Amino acid sequence: MKNLLIIFINLLSFIFILNYPEPYITLDPSDSVYYQEKYFRFLANNYENIKQGDFWTSFNDEKAIGFQASRDFGSFLFVKDWSIYSFKLTKIMFRPFCSYITKFNGDNENKYDAELLLYHTIDNNYFPPGKRVYLGINYLIISVPFKKTDYMDPSSDKLLEFLNLEIYKNVLDNNLNLKIGPYKPIKLYQMIQHQPQYLFEAKDFSSDEKTLYLIFSQYHHINERDYELLKSVYDSFFKDYPSQITEISTVYRNFQNPDELKSRLTLMAYNNQNYFKLNWIILIMIYFILV
Repeated sequence: MKNLLIIFINLLSFIFILNYPEPYITLDPSDSVYYQEKYFRFLANNYENIKQGDFWTSFNDEKAIGFQASRDFGSFLFVKDWSIYSFKLTKIMFRPFCSYITKFNGDNENKYDAELLLYHTIDNNYFPPGKRVYLGINYLIISVPFKKTDYMDPSSDKLLEFLNLEIYKNVLDNNLNLKIGPYKPIKLYQMIQHQPQYLFEAKDFSSDEKTLYLIFSQYHHINERDYELLKSVYDSFFKDYPSQITEISTVYRNFQNPDELKSRLTLMAYNNQNYFKLNWIILIMIYFILV
């Protein structure tokens, strides 16, 4: 009986490993390449707000949850090979895991607990100043990693809180036919700016299309409560991780000094202090009624 129990536990562990594998890619600045003629950078963005008319949804192909633009969420200008390209932001997606780990000179492995993915399509109607080079790729994904931290950690990012993830979870748990959006417009452009980054071509995780991946080296903090909410909502739609990113090209970096890509906490966390929770508004109204 004891042996059967051990076999059963090992089987469960094997299934868990199948469903929740190790990250797919290891990124190390010392293994990346810097060429001046292959220079790239995030030039500027005009991302629109995630508005209260935008609602949480699930993406079956990408195996993620997030927001789908009715048209697009604005765009950003990207410099590559001394030419400028415009990409339109069409999907904003979250996952309670990350598709890569980072190392620094082969040591100090950094694992990330969650990932924000910004899915873009190229704007072929954009005509840049200077020379125009045909890119040959229609899609670009920006990845922003997150690490778990304590619930009370003031450095934790408030993005998922402002996006009303907790209420979305309650709606799903109670099978309510309600659409849930953010409490207030989310100024995404504030947290997506130029910084040390990796760039490579790969097969997209949801199709066979060649895609550019732009991966930020600076991570955000996600508090334990928001992480558990994200994982719970994700698990209500999906039971496993998506297939691996394949056919990765040379990994480039946009800073000559590899030390610039050492993993560190970002200074651009989304923690707008002008935000008021609904329960505080109710308490203020009660106070004025009683007074």
